[in-house]
Amino acid sequence: MIKDKDIEKLKEMKEDLKYIPTQGNRFGDYNFGGFLDDEEEKPVKLKNLDGLRYPSIDNLLEVVDSKYKLAYIAAKRAKIIKKTDYSSVDNKCVKPVGKALEEILAGKVTAKFE
Repeated sequence: MIKDKDIEKLKEMKEDLKYIPTQGNRFGDYNFGGFLDDEEEKPVKLKNLDGLRYPSIDNLLEVVDSKYKLAYIAAKRAKIIKKTDYSSVDNKCVKPVGKALEEILAGKVTAKFE
């Protein structure tokens, strides 16, 4: 239950901060969301619109003969990419594992298992 003093405080905060109150938060009765009047929402640029479907596991398994080897190679290469922040191909993915999988698909990364 919201007390009267809390309602007054919320009204003051709304006027001072110019936030739009929204109701129905699981952590309490009110939360503040929205943007200030002088701020605009920045559009998010996503290069990879395919999500988890890119790069395809079927295409990757044409390059590497085992999914276990693929996981091993991708993990090793992702660790290197994370340290050096360098990838040898133009990446759609943002995360190191995705970048590593793109490199494997392009044939830039190879591994020899004995």
